[in-house]
Amino acid sequence: MRRHGSSLLAIDITGGFIVAACAASIVWLTVLREDRAPAMIRELSKNTTATRNEIAKAKTQRDEQQALLTTRRGELANRGQLPEQSPVEAYFQTLARLAAQNRLQVRGQGPLSPRTYPGMLEQRFSYEVAGSLPDLARFLSAIESSDAWADVSFFKIETVRGAAGSDSAERTALLTLSLFSAPRADEPPPPSTSRG
Repeated sequence: MRRHGSSLLAIDITGGFIVAACAASIVWLTVLREDRAPAMIRELSKNTTATRNEIAKAKTQRDEQQALLTTRRGELANRGQLPEQSPVEAYFQTLARLAAQNRLQVRGQGPLSPRTYPGMLEQRFSYEVAGSLPDLARFLSAIESSDAWADVSFFKIETVRGAAGSDSAERTALLTLSLFSAPRADEPPPPSTSRG
């Protein structure tokens, strides 16, 4: 019985020390460390403000990315689609600008007969420019690089003859330009090629 009583006494003493240590820790944290509480609150407030600013910045970046994604999706949906109408005037203004940039003289332009295909209208034009061979090459490269729905379907270079029959450095280029668009609603469908 005595051993049993001393074990209980040891447990009680140990428990008392544990309770006293906890109480001392609570007193130390609440009473003696009160001077740290305002600093800790200020630090937490500062961290909260910084986190809110980062969240607001992330939301702004997300909104910008979503707007960009919407724009890119619209561009992707339109890319590869024929325009409803060929911007002929704007295209010829671009050609005149490219010719001037490449030191070429525009000698003439004129419409040719259009062609209609299923789902596509081809408007054709003759175009004549004159200049040196390197300038003509740069001009053709600039046409190829343009983003218009257009193509050079015919190209011929002729040497300009001088007064005494000698060849000059100037060349004349004859082009057939094709501008593509969706067929107009009032265009008749192309004739069928059925065999009878």
